Amino acid sequence: MNRIKKLQKQLSGQKFSSVLITKPENIYYLSGFTGSNGILYITASKATLITDFRYFTVAKKQLPKGVDVFDQKEGVGKLIKAKSVGFEECHITVVKLRALKKSLKGVKFLPSDYLVERMRMIKDKSEIQIIRKGVRIADECLRRFIKTVKVGQSEDEMEWNLLSIARNLGADDFSFPPIICFGKNTADVHHQKEDNKLKKGESILVDFGIKYKGYCTDMTRMIRGKSKVKSKDVEQKMYSIVLEANLTAIRAIKVGKKLSEVDRAARLVIEKAGYGKYFGHSTGHGVGLKIHEAPNVSELSKEIVKPGMVFTIEPGIYIEGVGGVRIEDMVYIDSKGKVEVLTGFGK
Repeated sequence: MNRIKKLQKQLSGQKFSSVLITKPENIYYLSGFTGSNGILYITASKATLITDFRYFTVAKKQLPKGVDVFDQKEGVGKLIKAKSVGFEECHITVVKLRALKKSLKGVKFLPSDYLVERMRMIKDKSEIQIIRKGVRIADECLRRFIKTVKVGQSEDEMEWNLLSIARNLGADDFSFPPIICFGKNTADVHHQKEDNKLKKGESILVDFGIKYKGYCTDMTRMIRGKSKVKSKDVEQKMYSIVLEANLTAIRAIKVGKKLSEVDRAARLVIEKAGYGKYFGHSTGHGVGLKIHEAPNVSELSKEIVKPGMVFTIEPGIYIEGVGGVRIEDMVYIDSKGKVEVLTGFGK
C-alpha cells in the first residue's frame, strides 16, 4: 500500500485527478496482483482493482489492505466519477481507449507520463534483496553451465542445459530468450537461435538472465576457446578493449552525473582503439520487473544517476565475418552513492 500512497501523493501535481494503471508489471508493482485481467484505478484517496469473477479470490489474497475489488461486469461508469483520468499511453491500445471513452462520456483522458515507471526506476530495499538473490542464482548458473559445455553441442542443447540448471537453483524462468552463439555468429548482436554446433576453438557468447520472484537479471560473458590459431589474437584484442570500456564506464558512474556521460565513457575507449563503428547499441538499460526498463544508459539519455538505480553496463564490439565481444554487468547505486557491481562471475 505504501507504493500506492506514494503515487497518490503525486496526483496533486498532475493535470488529472485519478489514474488508470493497465500495464501488468505496474499493477503488480503497486498492488501485488498477478492475474492476467486487471486494471488498477487510483484516486487521491482510494485504490480499486477492476477485474472479473475468475480473480476475485486471488485478488483478496494478494491485494494490500485498503484496495477494493470491483466487478468489471458492473461497468466502469459506476466506479469512475472523475472529470479527468490519466492513462498509460505506452501500454493501452487505441481500441481500449475508445471503449473507455465510450463508457465514460465527458471524462477527459490524459497521458500519465510514465508515473509508475519513474517510481520503479528507484529500487527499494525489498527489491534489492530479491535482485541480489537473483543475481547470485545467475552467477552460479553460469558457473555450472560452463562445466557442461562440449564441442559438438548445439545452441538449443546449451539453452536447455542453462534453463535446467537455473530452475534447479531456484529461478522461476529466463528473463528473456537467452542469446547463445559461437564463432563468427558472436558478431550478431541479437542472434536468433539456429542449428549451429560448437566447433573446437570457438568462443561462446552467453547473454542471459533469470527471473526470481518476478525480478529480472541480465549478464553477458564470453567463454573463450582454447585454440592457438592466430586469428584469436584479434578476438583477444577486442576482449581487452571491451573489458576496459566496461570497467571505465562503471568507474564513471557517480550520483548526479548524466547517464549519457557514462555511455560516453565506454564509447570513448572503443573509439580510441579504432573500433567505434563496431559499437552500435547503447551502453546499458535499467533492469527490474522488466528486462528493459528505465533508465537508459545511452547517448540520448536525459536521466542522471540516482541512488536506488539498477542498470546494466554492456559495451561491445561486433565485426561481421570475424566475431564479436560483449561484456555485461548489472550495477546498483546504494543510498550513499556507492556503486556495487552485482554480477561477479566470469569476467
